Amino acid sequence: MDRRIEGETEAERATVPTTVADLSALLPEDVLADVLRRLAPRDLAASRCVCKAWLAVVDARRLLRTQLLLLWLCGIFINFNGYYISEFFARPSTSRPSVSGNHDYLPQEDADTWAEVHDHCNGLLLVEGDNEDEVLMDYVFNPATRWVAPLTPPPSLNPDLEMDRFQDIYRKYLVYDPAISLHYKVFMIPFLRIPLQPDNLHYDRYMDQLDPVFEQSEWPPSPFILHVFSSKTGQWEERSFAREGEAAGIVADIRQSYVYEQRNAVYWRGALYVHCQTDFVMRILVSDGRYQVIKPPAGTKKSHYPQFYLGKSKNGVHCAKLRGWCLKVWILRELGDQTEWVFKHDGDILGCLLKHNISSRWHYQRQNCRPWLIQNINANYRPWLLQNINAEHNRNDTMEQPVDENFDWCSDVSSDENSPSDNAYDDKEAARYPAHIDILGFHPYKEVIFLSQSLTRGLAYDFTSLKVKVLGNLCPAQYNTEVLPNEQLINSSFPYTPCWLGQGVD
Repeated sequence: MDRRIEGETEAERATVPTTVADLSALLPEDVLADVLRRLAPRDLAASRCVCKAWLAVVDARRLLRTQLLLLWLCGIFINFNGYYISEFFARPSTSRPSVSGNHDYLPQEDADTWAEVHDHCNGLLLVEGDNEDEVLMDYVFNPATRWVAPLTPPPSLNPDLEMDRFQDIYRKYLVYDPAISLHYKVFMIPFLRIPLQPDNLHYDRYMDQLDPVFEQSEWPPSPFILHVFSSKTGQWEERSFAREGEAAGIVADIRQSYVYEQRNAVYWRGALYVHCQTDFVMRILVSDGRYQVIKPPAGTKKSHYPQFYLGKSKNGVHCAKLRGWCLKVWILRELGDQTEWVFKHDGDILGCLLKHNISSRWHYQRQNCRPWLIQNINANYRPWLLQNINAEHNRNDTMEQPVDENFDWCSDVSSDENSPSDNAYDDKEAARYPAHIDILGFHPYKEVIFLSQSLTRGLAYDFTSLKVKVLGNLCPAQYNTEVLPNEQLINSSFPYTPCWLGQGVD
């Protein structure tokens, strides 16, 4: 039956809107804004994804309160070697809600049961710890809302076994986007154990002597069967992902690469990017059942102690490589299934530190007038440590009241006037700067990378303007006396963006 309106012309029918965007265009912007502001926060967050017109209205009218979504950096969770619990390095603020890195609202929160933060995604953290029955479990929690939920043990692992043979070669990664859904997923990604020789104390014939056919097989395989936990069902399930393009290599070569602590992941626009062995990145399309291997940037050689960090900044997925004082930063350019690492920075940062006199005591005191602070989470669980906090921490903690973040820089030199050639230095200057630099992560909303100087000071380095800022003292209280000097190091770190939306049913 012809449903056309009698007497309607073809031109008139052509003007009838057929999409949400067309329908919204018929409403005045004020009327549309008034309709949208009546929605609950999580529904309003989802409405931003309907069409560009709705997105523009929600953002321009600030209908969704900015503190509910991930619009600011709260701090950095840092895992120090030798400590059970992650420390939280953050800058106090009087204009924003405070977030504590303390786990005192979790079950069995004493220092001997709670381990490090293993992953972070858009306001949620993944941590391993004991439950009330002292059984090791994984938990997902939100420090901003103090919400916590346990994960069901994965089907391939036996939580009753003290040394399950899979535990040291699987990593778990969060997938969560509160603008789309309040539900989250956890992916288990297998890593290949480096082979040990029979004379090694930890030699395991079952794990170290693999079938020669398997040793020559491609890695990752296709299809790749992964265990995925869904908070919507509360269960783990096996999902199959087909590879598009080439493999990273063969098993025999890939398993020669160590599985370091800092093998983190990034969730960006519906895809999970995982930093894998030999520094290749696996791009998993969460909803499509496909994955792709992204080779590491050209010119990055293998090393037993790589400073390779995968993260995201305001423009997308980034990676950074630090060898000595040479810092290289790339951004991942994607066009369909084609990917390419593009240089954003390639230079020696020591010259920048020396140019702005970062190494001087006077400069440190001047820049610390409004410092970021380490919250000393581990010391809070052992009160006797707080009695001996060194003078550096006392000075930081009592200098003044918290103030709003003002991300100014150590130099007034403009980006046009500052260039790598301006940061030249000689060997004598370098000898006066005996420091070790670690990568802490990327600022999610700025072209900034966070660094640690000799486990003492946190630095923020703008890799576009080549400017640097001292953030404050990040060394935990009594860490220098509790942990042997050769064991003092940062295992992993996660910049944290709070989310104030509660978890629940969509």
